[in-house]
Amino acid sequence: MTYPDSGIASDHNPYDGYTEDDGSATPQKLTPRKKINKSVGVYAGVLAITLAVYAIAGVIWGLLRPTYTAFVEDAETASIAVESNTSFTGYAWFVIATGVLAAAIALVVFLRSPQSRGPLMLIWLGIVSASGAVAFLIFGSYSSTLLHGSPSDYATAVGESFQVAPAISPGIALAVAPFLAVCMYWCAAFVTPEEALETD
Repeated sequence: MTYPDSGIASDHNPYDGYTEDDGSATPQKLTPRKKINKSVGVYAGVLAITLAVYAIAGVIWGLLRPTYTAFVEDAETASIAVESNTSFTGYAWFVIATGVLAAAIALVVFLRSPQSRGPLMLIWLGIVSASGAVAFLIFGSYSSTLLHGSPSDYATAVGESFQVAPAISPGIALAVAPFLAVCMYWCAAFVTPEEALETD
């Protein structure tokens, strides 16, 4: 190689040490990722979505629950102005909301996940709907307490009034959500033609 400005000739190759990749090198083997079974993913997704929907709906229910008005007479006594149907209204909305959500989720799962249709999904929807109803009650009670406080918070507020949400013991109402979920899923399968089921 000749450098034109200096007139110096050199046989040194500036690219010594570099080799051309002819593609003959053995590529490194990548460790394959473990894949989650698709059906397991569907069941987990149904559980996650159900709990999330019920939790959000429970918070809304807790914030909108009808309340009693209590008047603090002294540090240990408070009189409550009982309004008709206040406790029943909160209970009724609990039953309606959890039941409607369960039926809607079951129908969506039936329509959107044809590959998972069967008795196992039917049972799974009953389980997750019952769990959702419990989450609905927990988040609803918590949000209601955050909004209105507890009676003990007003022990020193003599002569003032405050709102208090009546306690709810759902009892058999917790069974409404799983019942409607199973019923809706079964009805959807019952009214769907066999040809459509086989096509799916």
